Amino acid sequence: MERALIVDIDNCTGCRVCELVCSLYMEGDYNPKKSCITVLSNKETGINIPVLDMSCDFCGRCVEWCPSKALSIIGLDEAIMARKHAKIGKVPVVRMSRTNV
Repeated sequence: MERALIVDIDNCTGCRVCELVCSLYMEGDYNPKKSCITVLSNKETGINIPVLDMSCDFCGRCVEWCPSKALSIIGLDEAIMARKHAKIGKVPVVRMSRTNV
């Protein structure tokens, strides 16, 4: 099943907990440089956008641990509809993957 990570930009605080959780799960180390997700922040606008690395396996740990509930994982069909009807501030994240679920 193909899946996509959705970020609600209005809810993302830029705390980067997702980076730490991902790096711990993937590499066994709290090191954002080893994470599959990176939060890009624009201090002038206050906008934070999580972006995925190609090695993401959509385990969902970033979604589970996000304190502001800014992340969710949905199926590709739902992501296409979300993109089609997207409002400013809620869009599918760049990377998609094929997984066997």
